Amino acid sequence: MSLEFYKFIKQHAGNNPNHPAIIDGKTTITYGQLLEQAECFAGGLTNFKLNTRSKIGLLCLNQKEYLVALMGAFLKGLTVVPYNFLLTPEDMIYITKDATIDTVIVDSAFIKPETIPFIQSFKNKILVGNIDPLNLSGDILTYENFIKNSPHYKPGSRHNRAGSIPDIILYTSGTTAKPKGVMLNESQFAANGRDSLVHIPITSKDRVIVALPLFHSFGNIMALMVFMAGGTLILLKQFAPKSILQNIEDHKATILPLVPTIYSFLVDLYTRGNYDISSLKYCISGGAALPHALLNKVEETLKISVIEGYGLTETSPVIAVNTFKDGSVPGSVGPIIPNVDVKIINESGEEKILGEIGEILVRGETVMQGYWNLPKETNETITSDGWLKTGDLGHLDKKKRLFISAGRKKDLIIRAGENISPLAIENVLMNHPAILEVAAVGVPDKRTGERVKVCIVLRQGAIATDSEFKSFCRENLAAFMTPDYFQFMSELPKTATGKILKSELKKN
Repeated sequence: MSLEFYKFIKQHAGNNPNHPAIIDGKTTITYGQLLEQAECFAGGLTNFKLNTRSKIGLLCLNQKEYLVALMGAFLKGLTVVPYNFLLTPEDMIYITKDATIDTVIVDSAFIKPETIPFIQSFKNKILVGNIDPLNLSGDILTYENFIKNSPHYKPGSRHNRAGSIPDIILYTSGTTAKPKGVMLNESQFAANGRDSLVHIPITSKDRVIVALPLFHSFGNIMALMVFMAGGTLILLKQFAPKSILQNIEDHKATILPLVPTIYSFLVDLYTRGNYDISSLKYCISGGAALPHALLNKVEETLKISVIEGYGLTETSPVIAVNTFKDGSVPGSVGPIIPNVDVKIINESGEEKILGEIGEILVRGETVMQGYWNLPKETNETITSDGWLKTGDLGHLDKKKRLFISAGRKKDLIIRAGENISPLAIENVLMNHPAILEVAAVGVPDKRTGERVKVCIVLRQGAIATDSEFKSFCRENLAAFMTPDYFQFMSELPKTATGKILKSELKKN
């Protein structure tokens, strides 16, 4: 029982109760109001009939109610399970049953005729938004009434939960198999936030744009770090570049965390628009590798540093991040944050020396307990001495900075016995002025094992051909890495967090 974030919010509410904690559209929530609502949410949960395996699901957009519910559940001690609302209905039903979720807070945006049976299946239901036109039974509570009529949380009324059930279960996206629930505790987020703040300082004066989905570990840790620092969150419900640029201007945002694919669109729009982003101090990039050419373009266009980092849901999530003091280091995701150990190993499990590429392993207090209800997968991922296998290929330099040198181990392309890094191909092609987005994948081939396919999205108005790109690759890549063919697309398929879905590209 850490209650760390409750303590942070209570401290900020005591020191400066009127300081904005959350800006959600036209609504601003101060730290005093956030404390009040979180306490009432926790108190209201006491009125529900909960058992020792009860959990609360959060089916919300990026909105203030999500964060109030998260803080309230942490305070009460009720396990939280955020829903990735872009998953299939089948996956959401699977998560509900797998995690035994009996309580839900749901935004009215997700209530449609076809989803009503799913919502009605929960024992306890809290609705954010308008209930009047919806064909729901009378046992659903509106968020406003739930908060207004709930007693304040009383110390000593923590929820009694069974065994080693964690504070939160974050389910993976489930693009290739059923979603896996990553078991984490509030204390791990607090530790990860503290150690990350050593590299990327956030203060009470900062205003941080969070367009990253809160259900994802990247968006989650950014929000929690802002609460730790007593800063202000500016919540956006989607990644739309126009909305991001406009909110930076309107709210004088100082920090912008995004994934690489969104930076590409953001820079493209900024060059064609007229936005005042002079308040920005720096950007943060994570969630996927940031191509060198895109890093340079963002910094040259926006006139600020991009601090690139690296992490996994399974590690709470940050593992390494460049420091604000040193700024960006092209190709590097930065030095390892304090209290996290990293080593690089070969296929035999032997540790590599500095500069040599191998699989990245991580150990520390922020490593997950395991996957919910999946002991076999847990044992395959975490070694007996506590090292988590990331599945990413990288190396450490002499300054102990981490580089994701070859991307995901599972994405490595093996053509005629040669190991080809898709990341290397992508980094080169992003230097071509006609390319907006690019992704290299391996597709099956009877003769060579795999062929290299590159999927490309051209910039608006750009014209280019296969032969032009192939010549460009021959000039800038080793001969064995030259792609076999190119596929032009209007857009690349992505997850809710903006990661490119390479599994989909391999099918086409």
